[in-house]
Amino acid sequence: MEGLRQFLHSWMGKLLLILCLSPLAFVGIETYFSTQINPNEVVKVGDVSIDLATYQNTLNNRRQMLVEQVGDASLINEKVLQEQVLQGLIDRALIENQINKLGLTVSDATITDMLSKEPAFLDANGQFSNDLFGNYLRSQGMNKDQLFDRLRLQLSLSQLNSNIINTAIYPMSAINQMIDLQTEQRPLWIARLDLKNFLPNIQVSDKEIQDYYQKHQQHLKRPETADVTYIELVKSQLNVPAPTEEEIQQQYQAHIKTLNNSQNAEYAMILINNDKAQATLADLKKQLDSNQADFATLAKQYSEDDGSKNDGGKIGSISQAMFPKDFDKVSSAISQLQVGEVTAPIQTQYGYHIFKLIKKDSPALPSIESLKDSLIKQINTQKRDNMYQDLINKINNDAVNGATITEIANQENLTAKTIKAYPKQNNQTAIRQPAIVNAVFDETALQDNSVSVGIELADSVVWVQSSNYKPVANMTLAEATPQIREQVAEEKAKALAVAEAKTIASQVQQANSVTNSKVTFENLGKVNRQAPILSAEERSVAFSQPTNGDKLAVMTTEPTAEGVSIVVGGAIEKTAIAQLSEEEKRLTARMVRENIGQSQLEDYLAYLRNTTKITINHKSLGQPIQQ
Repeated sequence: MEGLRQFLHSWMGKLLLILCLSPLAFVGIETYFSTQINPNEVVKVGDVSIDLATYQNTLNNRRQMLVEQVGDASLINEKVLQEQVLQGLIDRALIENQINKLGLTVSDATITDMLSKEPAFLDANGQFSNDLFGNYLRSQGMNKDQLFDRLRLQLSLSQLNSNIINTAIYPMSAINQMIDLQTEQRPLWIARLDLKNFLPNIQVSDKEIQDYYQKHQQHLKRPETADVTYIELVKSQLNVPAPTEEEIQQQYQAHIKTLNNSQNAEYAMILINNDKAQATLADLKKQLDSNQADFATLAKQYSEDDGSKNDGGKIGSISQAMFPKDFDKVSSAISQLQVGEVTAPIQTQYGYHIFKLIKKDSPALPSIESLKDSLIKQINTQKRDNMYQDLINKINNDAVNGATITEIANQENLTAKTIKAYPKQNNQTAIRQPAIVNAVFDETALQDNSVSVGIELADSVVWVQSSNYKPVANMTLAEATPQIREQVAEEKAKALAVAEAKTIASQVQQANSVTNSKVTFENLGKVNRQAPILSAEERSVAFSQPTNGDKLAVMTTEPTAEGVSIVVGGAIEKTAIAQLSEEEKRLTARMVRENIGQSQLEDYLAYLRNTTKITINHKSLGQPIQQ
């Protein structure tokens, strides 16, 4: 078991198991393309067919990874995820086509040499073990030829990928220049003109609105919207009855049992996984019970657990993580042991085991009074979890049976809330999670005016009911007027802010000082090009002009929705603090070249997409995915 765990963390294990992480991460998809056209295919890329199983497995694995990363499935945009996975598979197939055309391949001898050096397949003497290799093949459900074909494709993909990315040219002189720029710093003073201060004095006439509407009418679209009524069930807000003394006593007994089962105990184990395992272990137990043999000696001779057999079979304490599927079975058997005793043979997902209790330290058990507060908290949590799940199931059943949101809200004492003109794009409402947006605009739900099933959020569940759907359409003048008024007012405010900034900049330039300016300048001290105190616009101009003798450099930024800044800089200085060693410079150059190479790879893929026939079976996918 330990050997397999180590293998999965090795270079080859990762090569075989890594997932498709982005549209360009085509090297390392967990499932592989068939060599014949599958009638259930979803995409045909040149000569390569991608079947539905490949697509679904990759999609499911990627979704699971995202859930583990963000912790909230409702935050995943399912449409975007599907598009990214499909594009990743297509990109990989494009490269596979090129590998076949260019005749790139990896020989059996190379793969054999690599496998012969893989630690997971080496025995205690450091020699390649056919038994270990065979066990791995059986665990993966493949034969040697299939493994070789899989590795050959993976390595060929990696080789072509590396050949493109690692050939980018970026001279060392340019790297040194880039590094030198990052070591520059200068004293800065900054004044920010807030756009909000200019808006109160701006008037927008009806003629300006009409002129703007006539000029931009084709771009003024009413967004796709629907009215949505929803309810939200929040677990933490559920009230549960106070626990009875009997419930507290039961919880205490369960806690004590857990303590007894998790005592500081150490165990040894013999594992056998073959057709005669149960009979062999039964015979070993008889020898041990009659003191005819030593457990450590038998473990070394018979056990197939490489991690413990040479240490007398010792495995330390036993936890859920060790036996995720069989922990209750193992825990029940070992709980009856006294020190020195051995269990009967026990079957788990790994094979058959016998366990010996080597050491057991019994801790002092706490009193019920000392645990009462935590016991009550545990009971309330369990009750709330049960109530929460029961309510979810009940509301889902009511929704399926045709109840409206309002009826469900009244029945369950929840508050039904309504959002008018709920937008599909740029949604900033209280329920803007992608999973909810998808449910609101589900075609069937809109047609039937039905209530969705529960949509799980981080700490609550939401049900939605849509109505009054409105597709994207051109705005009338009346509909567009508020938006136009705001846009024209912002443009006028920006123009005023720019004019004011230029006036202030001219005055500072003439006085060669920020002291007597009509606005207050903030002294930032000496800053570098990456100073987080500066906005992106301020960073773009802060080092754009050098000083002229003792004259300050005065600059203004482009206007944004926040306003305009006047940036005043002193002499640019170079500092040795951030100087890099030659090795660090080489690493920097490598990173820059790899980034350039990645851009070249994207260009190469774009070329392949334009020159390769790609056919998508939308019916097989179940929904259209745009290319």
